[in-house]
Amino acid sequence: MGIGVVPMAEAQRQVSIEWLLETADREMYRLKYSASLVDQHCKELQGFRDYCRQNAISFYDVETGIKYFTQRYGISLTDSAVRFTTAQKKTRTTIRFLDDIYVFGYAKRYRDCEYIVPSAYMQPLENYLSYCAKNNGAAGIIRVKRTKLLQFLCFLDRRHIELSNVTASDISDYMSTLFQYSRTTIHVISSVLREFFRYLYVEEILQTDLSVDVPRPKIYAEEDIPETWTPDEIRRLLAEINRNSAVGKRDYAMVLLAAVLGMRAGDICALQFKNIDWHRKLITYTQQKTGKDNTLPLLPSIGEAIIDYLKNGRLDSECSNLFIRHIPPYGPIESESTLSESIKRYMWKAGISVKKRKVAHAMRHTLASTLLQEGIPLTTITNIMGHDTPKTTMGYMKVDLPALRKCALSYGAREGFV
Repeated sequence: MGIGVVPMAEAQRQVSIEWLLETADREMYRLKYSASLVDQHCKELQGFRDYCRQNAISFYDVETGIKYFTQRYGISLTDSAVRFTTAQKKTRTTIRFLDDIYVFGYAKRYRDCEYIVPSAYMQPLENYLSYCAKNNGAAGIIRVKRTKLLQFLCFLDRRHIELSNVTASDISDYMSTLFQYSRTTIHVISSVLREFFRYLYVEEILQTDLSVDVPRPKIYAEEDIPETWTPDEIRRLLAEINRNSAVGKRDYAMVLLAAVLGMRAGDICALQFKNIDWHRKLITYTQQKTGKDNTLPLLPSIGEAIIDYLKNGRLDSECSNLFIRHIPPYGPIESESTLSESIKRYMWKAGISVKKRKVAHAMRHTLASTLLQEGIPLTTITNIMGHDTPKTTMGYMKVDLPALRKCALSYGAREGFV
């Protein structure tokens, strides 16, 4: 099922408004939300409570939050073309908060913070992640596994299910709550769960190998074709960045690294001074996702943008990261989503539709496809992208196989963006 498709069972289910609001109150404190976020949710929930009273609404279903938003603001919550105001975004956040409680029975985490589960769940999880690390698991992959498994363990906790008592039916119930995710995301989650259950069985924490009971959707070759960027869109995006401001100088250099070299957002945010070889004009870094080293050319346009930021924009800081936060506390950019959110902001200014793009990551797809069309050998593209095998790179490009047979690296055309 794709995003936004609600299973019939969910579409027909209702929960009382009273239970929903009581659960929302408990979840804010269980997840230790900040005082400001609790205050924001409370104000929004009061408005929602008044709406339900005025309209004699006693039960919540999949349409309740959407109707409330439309009645309050006169626009559709599901319209991707609308640019929401700050107030509308706050209301949307609270509706998503309620929707998650309605679907899952608990609130989910969306930011880079931990799900909170009892220690009885945490010890097996930490042991498993340590096992992964000892077996050459990359930090980025282990981080993904931690997030996906904490989400699953939180589901078990809210249903009072001990890890040793998990059944195939429990797994099925959990997987049914993932309907709002794309098939490829569900594919990742199921892979993580299967590996975890296999480990629990080998370690005799579970008496049955439940890995075989975790469903995984099949991914078809033509499915999930990535949204890419056109050269004109990249130029318009860059033109909207204010290079006279400190933040603009930083963002401009970071976007160039993504658009021209195809670096991942997380790697860009983690880039350090030691990764730049100014004499040899190279950028050498360890990829967070794979743990593999990668080397890319420090092109003139990128080098000049970085120098401009370091000399005229970067704040005084002992932080070893090249790019830092420009609001207290001044230091590393901890979330890779920071770059994507900045890009989205510039996209709105340039009148560029976000569509279903993963924004910064879509630039990697664009680079891979462009290089292939320019006749660059697949093995060379694989090295540029930092992939282990050409098979991974082919998944990025989603192009016809005849193009591979036409198979020297030239970044000249890419530098035409600036």
